[in-house]
Amino acid sequence: MTSKITTRSFVSRLPVRALLAALLGMAALLGVAPGPARAAASGGTVHIWGSQVRVRQCASTTCGLASSERLTNVQVYAYCQRWGDRVTDGPYYNHYWVEIVTPQGWLGWVSAVYVSGGSDDGPVPGVPTETDSSPVSCEYP
Repeated sequence: MTSKITTRSFVSRLPVRALLAALLGMAALLGVAPGPARAAASGGTVHIWGSQVRVRQCASTTCGLASSERLTNVQVYAYCQRWGDRVTDGPYYNHYWVEIVTPQGWLGWVSAVYVSGGSDDGPVPGVPTETDSSPVSCEYP
């Protein structure tokens, strides 16, 4: 026997950070996000080209998993990116990590090596990059 999933029960199952990230993303698209969060929430859709890509809690391969999902050839929303641990896959390598929302609604990080459009050790085009001198912040309150 299956139960009907209502909007209320579905929302109560979403991770809090993922729900906040989704709301900030929608607000940014509508142009109503508050000042500092607007910089963090701007971004765009990116393509994960890799197979079975793991989503981490931070920009490092030593961090725990943010989700049990493994991403394969999927479009996801990316908020920002920052320099982190180097990841190599075949001839490709990159130190940048991209903060995304997974298809199941989890907020987490994937290596830019698995995101289409970038170059070795280059940031992913169209995704805000956090640096020491930039106003972009990849952290949410």
